[in-house]
Amino acid sequence: MTVGNWEPGSEQAQIPTDVLLRALSYHDEHSFPEQPPEQLLPLQAFVKVTKSQWQPAFSELDSEQLKRLCRFFTLAEAHWSDWFGGDKNPVIWICKELKKRGEFPDKTLTAWIKENSDNRFLPYGNVLG
Repeated sequence: MTVGNWEPGSEQAQIPTDVLLRALSYHDEHSFPEQPPEQLLPLQAFVKVTKSQWQPAFSELDSEQLKRLCRFFTLAEAHWSDWFGGDKNPVIWICKELKKRGEFPDKTLTAWIKENSDNRFLPYGNVLG
């Protein structure tokens, strides 16, 4: 008996805004935890998704919150082994959203990201893609 067909990627999960709001307090490199707190684990599934999946979450956050999320995802990738986003790191999508709002480039934020990351794609993304 068959109940239906499942196609990978056919359903896009929604990024949990409540978890993003919890992540805002983890933006300081001096007090960043060695392991991801249990409450933030749902975000790990979204470190390599497209910009369009992030768009609904961005609309619920102000620019200062987005800047703190840039710091969070930069540090998460640098400190937690399973959080590598590469050329799809949410920092890239956040910076594109900030640019759309007229708040990026931000020299201070860009310098901080480059200082705290080995990801060559941050903060601008893949120039070839």
